[in-house]
Amino acid sequence: MTLLVPSDLYNGWFSVPVSTPHIEVNYEIMNALVETLPKAYTLPDPEAMAIMCSND
Repeated sequence: MTLLVPSDLYNGWFSVPVSTPHIEVNYEIMNALVETLPKAYTLPDPEAMAIMCSND
């Protein structure tokens, strides 16, 4: 049995969270991903965004 939960449970991954309660994700898969990511992980990566947004 697949347990689907609102994607908003994982908004902590995003530097600019957007509520999408109508989108459901697989709880087991998402929690497995959470366990493999670094604690302070965010999307997009702040360092990568700084490089892409620089004018150099």
